Formats: sequence, C-alpha cells, structure tokens
Amino acid sequence: MSRFGEKAQKIVEVLGLKWAPVAGKFSDNADERGDNTRKLAVCEAFDVVRHENVVVNLSRENCVCPGGRHFIGLEFLSPERLATVLTKGHRAYESMDVALASVSKQPQPVKRGGVLVLGPLEKFETDPDLVFLFVNPAQADRILGLVSFRGAEPFMYYPASNICSIITNALAKGRPEINFISVFERRAHEWSPNELIIALPFRDFEAAVESITLSGFGLAQAETSK
Repeated sequence: MSRFGEKAQKIVEVLGLKWAPVAGKFSDNADERGDNTRKLAVCEAFDVVRHENVVVNLSRENCVCPGGRHFIGLEFLSPERLATVLTKGHRAYESMDVALASVSKQPQPVKRGGVLVLGPLEKFETDPDLVFLFVNPAQADRILGLVSFRGAEPFMYYPASNICSIITNALAKGRPEINFISVFERRAHEWSPNELIIALPFRDFEAAVESITLSGFGLAQAETSK
C-alpha cells in the first residue's frame, strides 16, 4: 500500500465515505502521471479524479474556467472582473457594488505554482497541500469533530462560494474549509443534493486520522447523559 493509502482507507471505512479522499498540491512542474490535455474547470477536475481514479494537472493552458484559474492562483481576475462574473453571470449579488464589497472581504488567492496537481490521496508520494473529502452532513460533523479533538476554533463561512474558492480559503486561513457546492455547479454536474466538500490542510487530515481511536467522533465509545 502507498504511503498515504492506509490513512485514506481508514478514513473511508470509519466514516463510511462513498468517495476516496482527493489530494491537491501546487507545483512548478506537472506530475508525469497526470493528464495535461483535457480541458477542465476545477469542479470538473474533482469529478474526473474521483470517478476515474486518475491524476490531473491543472494549468493556465487546460483550466478552462476564468474563475477557477483565479481562485487557484494561475491567472488573476481584477476585483471588477470577478464581481462582473458573480453579478451578471451567476446573479449571485444584486449589484456590482454589493459584489465588490463581498469580494473585498474574502481571502485573496496567491500564486503558489504553475500547476495544481489533483489526484487520489493514495497516489501521492509527497505531502499534499490539501485533502478534499466529499461528504454528507453527518460525515462532515464527524470529520470536523476529529480535526478538533485537540482543540477547536470557530471559522468563517463565505456564502455564494463556488467549489474552486475552497482552495483559496483553506490555504489562506490554514484551517479546514467547508463548501456546500453552489447551485450553479449542481446544475452543471451530477453532485448529490446531500453532498458537500471539506478541504483540510494536510496536517489537519493527519490529526483527524490520529484521533479516530480516541475521539467520540471516531471509534471511541461516547458516554450518554442520563
């Protein structure tokens, strides 16, 4: 089994996940095992990885969504351009002024490499930047509980967010991030209405796995009050 295969298998079995964990890592070079040719949006790349169990390299050349390129730091949109997409494209805000005000309060992407490598966690040979889990609400509760076993802090949720923004937000905050999968992405792809995404910095994923036997969110027997 690969370096991370046992940890991936354990979290799947304990939480009853339908999909294996997907990992993401920024690099200056494409993974030689990865697909460089398919033209994909970020949300499509996640779907390809989990359905086909393959590695995908996303770069400026093959990431077709301007918003996706922006949020993963490959090609930045001006605040005005991003607000236009959100206002006139998605109809997420009532006006440009409202969109600009919202965008200005959210974490801003930075360039972390020329390629975002996405693939099954079990296929990674070095520590990824993030691990993505596709979960239902009950599983989300458990994974965040496991992460918090040795200490928890509240974190802010950014409404009207697309899947690609989970990458910016989790890396900027250095903490877990939850994304409900927007209605736009649900219309375009076959996401279950009960499904959402959690992104974990790799250290938090490791902490969650280590807490499985100790935490009541994992396998430890919790006492019920009488």
